[in-house]
Amino acid sequence: MSSVKKLIGEIKSGINIENNIKEYSKLLFEKYNYYAIVKMSMNYYTMKEIISEMTDKNSDVCKYFDILTRLVKDNIIDKKPVDEEAVTAVKQIRNNIEYKMKILTSYTDGYEIYEYILNRIEAKVKDKVEEVDIALLSDKMYSYVFNESDKMVINSKLQLLMAQLPVRMTKSKFCDVVSNTLALYKGGEKSSLDEFCDMLRTSSLISKPKGFETEYPFLYHVYTDLSAANYKELTEAEFDTLNDRLNDAAAIINEEASNYILMQEIANDIYTILLTMEDAAGANGKLPAYKAALNIVESVLKSDDFETLSETLMDSFISMEGAQEDVTESIMPLEASFDDIYVGKSDDISKYGLSENFDVLDKISRLLSTSLFIDVEKSLRSESDMVDDAYYNETKDKLINDFMTLFNDCERMVIRSIMCKILAAMPIFLNSKQEIKDYFDYTLSGCKDMSELTACNKLISEMIEEEY
Repeated sequence: MSSVKKLIGEIKSGINIENNIKEYSKLLFEKYNYYAIVKMSMNYYTMKEIISEMTDKNSDVCKYFDILTRLVKDNIIDKKPVDEEAVTAVKQIRNNIEYKMKILTSYTDGYEIYEYILNRIEAKVKDKVEEVDIALLSDKMYSYVFNESDKMVINSKLQLLMAQLPVRMTKSKFCDVVSNTLALYKGGEKSSLDEFCDMLRTSSLISKPKGFETEYPFLYHVYTDLSAANYKELTEAEFDTLNDRLNDAAAIINEEASNYILMQEIANDIYTILLTMEDAAGANGKLPAYKAALNIVESVLKSDDFETLSETLMDSFISMEGAQEDVTESIMPLEASFDDIYVGKSDDISKYGLSENFDVLDKISRLLSTSLFIDVEKSLRSESDMVDDAYYNETKDKLINDFMTLFNDCERMVIRSIMCKILAAMPIFLNSKQEIKDYFDYTLSGCKDMSELTACNKLISEMIEEEY
């Protein structure tokens, strides 16, 4: 660790700059390669086991995994030179998985809108309406929020409560809240405001992704059933049918999303390995955990008998214990200084022919980040124009118009559900403890629907009880 600190210190001070920058680049390539191969081997083992238990071998999950398996065999195990075809293949898999995840996320957003409604009419439909002590519930919520002093925790709790509270807000007031939230982006980058507006549009299903109607027929049928239901006149039998279908759809989404998230991790690690094989594989090849990881992958390629594999690979798994944590610790100081070196020493990096290396390292740092679906092909270092009054007004008017158009086609219960979802996704618009308490009192006392109050009391009380 001290040698790394010295290396970074000398680079920043301009000492022995050519050799030190080259050494820094070499170290990061090696560490990234080591980290990716160890993590990929464990995830690959898990994914192969999942695939072996799937009945539909023609599913897209299986097809995408077959392509990743070919890359693993050819370029990692058989050590074939990494060519443009291999890199293109892993890029395409990442794009395919992102395409699927956008659709699954959109269905999740849509189902949440109607689940909100089902929860609030359940007590009426099943004749289980209860008396709710509004003052007591408001006090419980206030205590729940402010038993912490950390502002981030307080805001997080408020957003959780916002997602469950009754919404008795006019369209005009809702537009004011949205407008005031967008105003926070004045003086910031246009790209940040655009991304926030895109999030609001997708969360409310103003925007639906390509393939929404075609990729998952059952999920689409459930969505259309939910959107077409007459919630004011729903019978108990109709309620149970919709609720059961919603639960079935949610189970499908959970399984699909879990598989694709794991596969995206594998794809990101394979992409990292392809980008670092030439520079780092040789240096890592003698490390016990590295050899163990390769042994796991090669063994899984050759066999589907996981009962036997779990026994034969026990020593390999033991050899890798703590390896991922250790290499993460060694990467942290190198990454902490990366931006300073990449930007601050850009002239030296270019002078010594290392620009491509550092561009690749920048890409890898995003591939291995917690943002699995980040666009690694787009530079994050390009400057974005700032949000001025004109751009703010134009963006705000378009978004408000989109919401008004959406609301014109929705029943009141759906509008309230969408408003609640959007309010929970935005920064808290209340500025003091008293404002927050007043808002709790106002929303609860303004709700005359005892079925909705019953649901709010139940859901919020459960949320609060989980903390204690």
